[in-house]
Amino acid sequence: MTQDTHAEHPRLLRELRADLAAISEMVTARIENDDGDYGDAALDQHELAAIVSESLAALLDALGGEPYSLEPARGAGRLKAERGIPLDSLLHAFRLAGLAFWEIIVERADHDDRPALPQLSTRMWATVDEYSVAAADAYRRVVVSGAEQPDQRLLRALLDPGFPPTQRADLGRRMRLPARATYVVLVGDIRLVATGVTTVRTRLAEDRVTLAAAVSPVTLDRALHAVRARAGASKPFTDLAATPTALDQARLAFRCLSEADTGIHTYASSPARALIAANPGLAADVLADALAAFDRLYPDDADALLRTALAWYELGGSTSAVGERLHLHRNTVLHRLKRIERLTGAAFAAPADAALLYLALQTRLLRAPGDQT
Repeated sequence: MTQDTHAEHPRLLRELRADLAAISEMVTARIENDDGDYGDAALDQHELAAIVSESLAALLDALGGEPYSLEPARGAGRLKAERGIPLDSLLHAFRLAGLAFWEIIVERADHDDRPALPQLSTRMWATVDEYSVAAADAYRRVVVSGAEQPDQRLLRALLDPGFPPTQRADLGRRMRLPARATYVVLVGDIRLVATGVTTVRTRLAEDRVTLAAAVSPVTLDRALHAVRARAGASKPFTDLAATPTALDQARLAFRCLSEADTGIHTYASSPARALIAANPGLAADVLADALAAFDRLYPDDADALLRTALAWYELGGSTSAVGERLHLHRNTVLHRLKRIERLTGAAFAAPADAALLYLALQTRLLRAPGDQT
């Protein structure tokens, strides 16, 4: 769209921009009053106000002949599709916002501004139309993808930290989740199917997210232990207000899985892995010397030492037990452990060294295969 870079109404536009917060509140109230679709659509007043404010700011840029972004319109289209707001309501809201904003502009225009109002009106409504097209296109992309069904849209609202905590119980009822349930959030490409367990799945960015609920914690735990696909799980919780925090926990737990791991890894079940996964860059930097010692070896050689050392930690330092698990002679186990000590300069017998070496081994285990060069 061709832009006129000269602002004909600098005073008027400056005043409108300076009062944008109050204007946004008025326009938001107009939409809420005139459009009943927002009452039950899992879109709260704060989210609607944010959409209105971002859109009016971009509209002011357009009125001033400055470059403006269509992203607020696209974001509004995606969000309203995900929350189940009808497309007609989305477009109606843009028209309502345009009408309310234009009434404010006319009211605040002084005598010198009035001759230019027709040109300003043309520019504004052309931008509103462009915004409506962009929002509708984004809306249809979500709908065509088929990724969001009503319960899935409600789950996205439940996972949103900006959604009012006091309204989360109502979302649970609308999703037909059992009352007084134990919940867990899972991240990973899994389908949890078990008697007595209710699940709702959706997608957030690159993550496949599942909310699982059961009246009995034992039933839920049994179902989780039966899963063989890779997934991260939050700690169990009983209050749906904790759902956004549980999502963060499940995401971190998923990052605690190595490429070879299967099944569900629960948040904080391995404190060392959780600390590494929370800041892998810092872990790699702090433990760089020990990691470099393994990186200089042939991959198969490094993996053999890694498996031996991790088994030693898991089996309480028993070289005989390590030999039995890995089908190695005890002397072979001792030789590998001594070799690790020579390579890293750490001693398994020194508690501080052993702790740092354990963190280094876990860091290497969690690195992507392409990073182990």
